[in-house]
Amino acid sequence: MEVDNENLVREWQNRIIAIFEERLGRPLSSRERLFITSRAGFIALEMIEDAVSDASAEEIGKLLNSD
Repeated sequence: MEVDNENLVREWQNRIIAIFEERLGRPLSSRERLFITSRAGFIALEMIEDAVSDASAEEIGKLLNSD
């Protein structure tokens, strides 16, 4: 992965984490953060971001613990 892509992916992961935390009203656990940060592919990150935008807190919890 190119350096520019690494920065883009890291920023995107951080945005997704912020969305999750806002929707849940709490900080993510290390395991929950790992669910997001272990994904670096654009399609995977886009799917996660799309899923959280319409999900309930319960659905978000299930998604974060799906691994």
